[in-house]
Amino acid sequence: MSSSQNPSQNVALTGFRGWLRRVAGLSRDAKLYLLGGALMGIGNGASWVHLNLWYKSLGLGEQTIGSLLSTAAIGATAIAIPSAVWIDRLPVGRVLAISAGGFATCLALPLLWPQLGFLFAVSLALGALFTVHWVAAAPFFMRTAAPEDRADLFGLAHAIETLATLVAALAVGAIAKAGHAWLGSERQGLELGLGAAALVTLGSVPVFAAIRCPASTEPIKPWRDQLKARDWTLLAKIVIPAGLVGLGAGLIIPFMNLYFRDRFALDPGQIGTVFAAGQAFTTVGFLLGPAMARRFGSVAAIVTTELASIPFFLTLAFAHSLPMAVAAFWLRGALMQMNQPITSAFSMELVPQDQQAVTNSVRHLTWNLAWTLSTQVGGWWIEKSGFVPPILAAVAFYVCASSTFALFFARRSQAVAVHTAPLGPTQQESGHSEIQ
Repeated sequence: MSSSQNPSQNVALTGFRGWLRRVAGLSRDAKLYLLGGALMGIGNGASWVHLNLWYKSLGLGEQTIGSLLSTAAIGATAIAIPSAVWIDRLPVGRVLAISAGGFATCLALPLLWPQLGFLFAVSLALGALFTVHWVAAAPFFMRTAAPEDRADLFGLAHAIETLATLVAALAVGAIAKAGHAWLGSERQGLELGLGAAALVTLGSVPVFAAIRCPASTEPIKPWRDQLKARDWTLLAKIVIPAGLVGLGAGLIIPFMNLYFRDRFALDPGQIGTVFAAGQAFTTVGFLLGPAMARRFGSVAAIVTTELASIPFFLTLAFAHSLPMAVAAFWLRGALMQMNQPITSAFSMELVPQDQQAVTNSVRHLTWNLAWTLSTQVGGWWIEKSGFVPPILAAVAFYVCASSTFALFFARRSQAVAVHTAPLGPTQQESGHSEIQ
């Protein structure tokens, strides 16, 4: 048997070794961010997969749960622009540490006092605090990473936090199941798991605090001057597709754990396992996204992956076979999330450094505002009509988002790629967003 490798294997091996060298060469601050992001990702994963189930165990209906999720999105929307000011004027490590500590605290507090009014207040804070974390990430990456490393750093950060979500989904689900057996209550089991996740998240505070990256060195313009200098046409092109994705995602994505609970009668542990495996697929997507952008161009990669996710969305709408629904859920998530690091880097490369924080904030604001509106509608719609109508509406929004992104940026992809150094034997990179 020959031991020689074919050309495609050699290219893949060379590309992987180059990626490992770039990761090893990341700055101390970037590595600290990745570690802190992993710890904070545990809390985010627990809130994403199991918080809705805990709400349900309190006896809340889908419409009320949708209102709670909309409140979190309102918090995210309200904080988006102010957080850009803090990121420009304060050391990034301090901003990240404060947001992580607040997020961990707000994840634990409602377990001690599950009154509906307090749940809404804490949901507002959770949405705001995690948004500060993500709004800080993009301009921080642009400051701390070389141009040729940025897409990989975006992808690695998403992948690590996604892996943390996988761990959280499995661990919190296992703790909830054991707690249920021990205490005789699904609610108390979920509270044990969510409390443990909050403690792990708290561990990210000293890690983020150790980041030395200073505040931006760019002169800080008054808001009036920033508004005058901004390319509003370009900004609109960046945020409109994000808003359309937010409208579609908010209708159904926050309710996928309830989808598996109601349609297939899965318990919290089984739902955690489904979500954990889905996060493994998503992690692979995050890591492959930048390579796909280098090979085919950012715009083509973003549009192709979004459109390719639609058949799996339709499968979720009509499937009554658990294996088919689970496979569609995994593949849809991997494809849709694959373009997040590409879009994040792409949108940051389009604007000057002094506008990156605000541009990223406006992207998050638009997405969260759209999510706020559609999550409220989605909870009501599911409670009244089931899961099929909102899934079909989400598909329509995703098609519109992909089409508008292609229309706006088909001619810009190569222009942006010129600003980045070669990352491998194929093409250059550029970079994208969804938050889901």
